[in-house]
Amino acid sequence: MNENEKLGAIIANEQFPIADHRLRRGAHIAVEDVELYDFISRHFSELCSLYGRYEAALMEGAEGYFYLVSQGSIFGQRQLSKAEMLIGLTIAHLYRDPENRVRGTGQLTVEQVISRLETLKSQDDIARIVTESRVKAELHPSRIREATLDAIKKLAGLNFLHLLDSSGFAFRCKRPIHRFDHFVSQVDPVVEVEGNGTDHENR
Repeated sequence: MNENEKLGAIIANEQFPIADHRLRRGAHIAVEDVELYDFISRHFSELCSLYGRYEAALMEGAEGYFYLVSQGSIFGQRQLSKAEMLIGLTIAHLYRDPENRVRGTGQLTVEQVISRLETLKSQDDIARIVTESRVKAELHPSRIREATLDAIKKLAGLNFLHLLDSSGFAFRCKRPIHRFDHFVSQVDPVVEVEGNGTDHENR
């Protein structure tokens, strides 16, 4: 089987359109996604060549996940919002906490995320980033909670997290959350998000 025939067989595989759709929209495919992860692992070299034609690089995280990085204009550039970046950093900060490591479940709640944020920065600063507003009505705790839940759901949509209920109140961290790790070198993720931008494809 020559290279083109092999690539044709890969594209004809029932797993390809699912994996391709997720990768192109910026989602990760983690080792927990057994069939898709196995499919990409087995055909990694061929898929790298395929996406290279579209000015994109198929990347593999050391912790067990794949993602696509656009390097041109064909797929465009996707970015996390400031709120999503802040919440992602805070979740990664929590996930590295020895107490959570001891429990070993990777399970967290929105209340834990907000509580950790409040130990790191003032409520006004958190609200300003999470709600992206300076209007006082937008800084109410209920609005912060709503915006945090929204960010958690969007991170779950990119496969950083697995929601344990539809509200997003409880969730479990997945392997791709490690993409935030090198930003969690300081104690204050609020400083990190304002200083490092929001491009999740180039972290």
